[in-house]
Amino acid sequence: MFRDFAFVTLSALTLSACMGPNLTYGPEATTTNYTDPHASGLSAVRPFPTPADVCQVVREHEAIREPATDGSFLVACPKHERGALENRVAEGGTIIGHAKHWTILAYPQHQ
Repeated sequence: MFRDFAFVTLSALTLSACMGPNLTYGPEATTTNYTDPHASGLSAVRPFPTPADVCQVVREHEAIREPATDGSFLVACPKHERGALENRVAEGGTIIGHAKHWTILAYPQHQ
């Protein structure tokens, strides 16, 4: 019985981790190291704005679908990369949420 409970609990935790970003985190950095976007529930497409940058264009997900329905695209930057975040906001990005180690921004489609 305990084994069945442990399996169900582990399965639920694994499934919830695959379901997307948990946006209940605040803007404070939770690490000083770069982490893969997937560890925060994000699916990265490519670096943004250039191949040498740490920010990533991310795929739309149910938890962050609303901003993307107005023609915006989504970008995420590591929370500890304050300079990169300031640059993305100065370029027109709007912070819409915070995943575990990443901040998510929406950009108007014309970028």
